[in-house]
Amino acid sequence: MTNNEMKSTNQRIELIALNKIVPAGYQRGTKVAQVSNIIAKFNEAKLDALLVSEQSDGTYHVIDGAHRTEALRKMGYSQAMARILTGLTYEQEAELFAGQNDDVRKLTGLDYYKAGVIAQNELCLRIEKILGDNGFQVGKGKDFRNISAVQTLQIILSEYGDNVLDDTLCLIANTWACLPKATSREFLIGVAEFVRRYGMADFAERLKDKYAVVCYEYAESVRRRAFLVNTHNTIRRSFCRVLVDQYNKGLRSNQRGYLKWEADYENIH
Repeated sequence: MTNNEMKSTNQRIELIALNKIVPAGYQRGTKVAQVSNIIAKFNEAKLDALLVSEQSDGTYHVIDGAHRTEALRKMGYSQAMARILTGLTYEQEAELFAGQNDDVRKLTGLDYYKAGVIAQNELCLRIEKILGDNGFQVGKGKDFRNISAVQTLQIILSEYGDNVLDDTLCLIANTWACLPKATSREFLIGVAEFVRRYGMADFAERLKDKYAVVCYEYAESVRRRAFLVNTHNTIRRSFCRVLVDQYNKGLRSNQRGYLKWEADYENIH
């Protein structure tokens, strides 16, 4: 692709629906072992954005990230952050695909998020404001205030809305401030699912001293379902169920305030 051809190509960074990604003839078939390896070592902070080419019918061809796309699908994700190229011919897409490994260093999800904030991306700015309002920021490191699970933040906001993300961060800050894993993706999506089902209830008061047992019980639930793929939907349901069980400790099933596990929530999107 010549420099003049590249100049005619527009690009933007957005969260796209995975079901809008369709195969292209120049792509390789995905390797099961590589997909499984991505799932086994999954870390949102290190997840590169997909590189896709937008088609006239609103679908996308993946130029870089087919294995990541398949892994995310298997883990239950419905969306992913992508760098979207427009104005490419099919031949130009194939040329980019062939040269996708020429870059020395790829950008991570954190890199794309930070760039999105600077570029005034609407989704990133909404997340940034909610984070700031609750004393958090996107970043790596052991500081409790740093959240690296960028894609989980994006999914909570896009699927549950601004208020649920705001309440989730508020509850985590008020319940488990400064505890090491309290802003991991499991805690984030699990608390968000709790908020979606039950609101804020007396969350902080009933769960404040139960951080260690929540971590232990969730680890046990993962061990018991070791034969299952640890999908995003599985994580949110399982972690939320642990929170509900610990919340209900000391309450009778007919007592006011007891939380019932609603079976009709099992098939969530």
